[in-house]
Amino acid sequence: MVLIAVVLALGEAVWGVSPSADERTEMQHWAETHLSAAASSFPFSFSYDGRPFAELAPSWRVKESVTPLDSVRTEHTLVWTSPSQEVEIRCQSIQYSDYPVVEWLVLIKNNSEQDSGVFENIQGVDLLLPFDGNTAATLHHGRGSQAKSSDFADLREEIVPGAEIVFASHGGGGKRGGSPSVESLPFFEIETASQGTIFGLGWTGPWKARVVRNAGGAMRVIAGLETVHLRLHPGEEVRGMRVAMLSWKGDTFRAHNLWRRFIFAHYSPMPGGKPFNGLITDSSWGNWMPANRHIEEMNWWRDHDLPMECYWVDAGWTDMSLGWPAHQSQQVPNKDLFPDGMKPLSDAAHARGMKFLLWMVPQSVHPEVGIGKVHPEWLGEPFGGPEYGDMIFHGLDMGKPEVIQHMIDHFSKVIRDFSVDVFRQDGGNLWPEDKNPDRIGASSMHYIQGSYDFWDGLLKNHPNLLIDNCAEGGRKIDLETIKRSIVLWRSDWQCSSEFDPTFVQGFTYGLLPWTPLCGGTVLTDKLTVYGFRSAYCPALQMAWAMKPVPNLQDRWANVDLDLLRRLLNEYIILRPYLFGDFYPLTPYSTENTDWLVWQFDRPDLGEGLVQAFRRSNCDAAQQTFALHGLDAAVPYTVENVDEKNPARILGQSLMEQGISITLNEKPGAAIVTYKKRK
Repeated sequence: MVLIAVVLALGEAVWGVSPSADERTEMQHWAETHLSAAASSFPFSFSYDGRPFAELAPSWRVKESVTPLDSVRTEHTLVWTSPSQEVEIRCQSIQYSDYPVVEWLVLIKNNSEQDSGVFENIQGVDLLLPFDGNTAATLHHGRGSQAKSSDFADLREEIVPGAEIVFASHGGGGKRGGSPSVESLPFFEIETASQGTIFGLGWTGPWKARVVRNAGGAMRVIAGLETVHLRLHPGEEVRGMRVAMLSWKGDTFRAHNLWRRFIFAHYSPMPGGKPFNGLITDSSWGNWMPANRHIEEMNWWRDHDLPMECYWVDAGWTDMSLGWPAHQSQQVPNKDLFPDGMKPLSDAAHARGMKFLLWMVPQSVHPEVGIGKVHPEWLGEPFGGPEYGDMIFHGLDMGKPEVIQHMIDHFSKVIRDFSVDVFRQDGGNLWPEDKNPDRIGASSMHYIQGSYDFWDGLLKNHPNLLIDNCAEGGRKIDLETIKRSIVLWRSDWQCSSEFDPTFVQGFTYGLLPWTPLCGGTVLTDKLTVYGFRSAYCPALQMAWAMKPVPNLQDRWANVDLDLLRRLLNEYIILRPYLFGDFYPLTPYSTENTDWLVWQFDRPDLGEGLVQAFRRSNCDAAQQTFALHGLDAAVPYTVENVDEKNPARILGQSLMEQGISITLNEKPGAAIVTYKKRK
């Protein structure tokens, strides 16, 4: 049972989330002084033949051009050419007039007919932030995905004068692969009590960052590619890390909602040219259910008046007889399970108003099947062994343009032939090892660019396609991937059929301030109100334990259909709020002795909600929480969705005195909505 008590009071309204004119003007001024031909310093760095670019640049010829991209974005391009004209450095920056954001990307090209000198220490970010020596500062960032309950943990570290804090992606090293969001997320913030800077990194491979504060208080921020010692071949071009930087004033809640709004506006997928507006999926493994069983599952949702928006076929739909690596490498349906292929499943889904999702690992190949058999020259050297369960893998060299074009053509045909709506890409990066000591970093740089070209090619050929960036469970989250995809499955920790919904709450808390589009997971056969509401995100996945079930009736035997129907309809009604501003109202915690509470606010609608979770070992049955972002002078209708007991409360009171929520059950989950009264 949930009760709401509200205490009325008067006070001052909070500062709104919309970017201020001063913030935008200051960011524009910063760009003019750091990303123009007249700049005396640049926000990136690298060395060429042992000399820093900042030292070389004054003697190199530079050209500048300005190109409006649309009504709010302007591209500024700087091109430096070395005195011998052999090396070209191109910095493409974009200034935004609707947000206090500047982004930049550096590309390096060898225009000569011989190998270039050596490029090293390629840092996408290398800049100073002015800080007074007495100003307290904090590094705010997040843990990545390591298939642990602590994935995406919210991390904060004090940056004292004289401190150096190092954090990195790791997850594979630099020889055969590596991912951008394993040990750390590639998003971080330097904040004080009243202002700060958020950085987002666009590099789908290993990176390393440092925050260094000298004794006087000045702050240097450095982030870049993990290991590079590279001579470019004639005509060769490589790219570095894309960086987006947002400067803010106010408080960190406001900062992260500015960032969220920026990501929604400029760095989110647009299937069919429209913003992603949510998706409920039914996820089933492909390696034991035959086609007729999958279609029965689709019918079950319809026949029991249960809303479902996408049917998901995961791993196992191809021939497994040659083992897991070969299974990943082919896109031919297992004839024993799918004698007529996958098209009957997608047709059935579409006839029932659902989208169709299909699992694949395009970058992993095997010499006996698929692309690896047709083009053995594209296979990387085998790797694997005991640490991989004695399995042997081959990577597809995605750094070659001819490979990427073949992949685009091949998988576009798969998407077309199977009528796939959601292309689910799993697996890590598998680039060839750089054995030449003067080519360290070349394979990863070309491979990563190729991975973007692959996705861009699919999206061009299939404008309505949505890409699900699985990547071994949330390990390829960065600025470049979130622009092209959504992460429906955030962590492989969820592969256990016994996972605790408390940790799903932790994933949401840690991830949503940086990447607003992702999916929460519910174990359908262990349905509870607490578990279901713990998974509320823009996408919602109904998952099942990974084990065969003899028949459909046994699969659904323990599911309370009336409860599921009520919760699904509740989620659909409330889902628009999940695209709003996000306010954590309690500290991050995954302890079962705590409450966890957050607020989603839609100021454009004058509405929002509060989600509150009392954990299983929490003694406190009641807590009070002050809300954010409301109109102080306007009354709101506040209602608990379970109790249906609306109250009329002034916005100022909700922000200052707050709402008191009582949860008598533990674990328990409450949802309180509010709507501005007209």
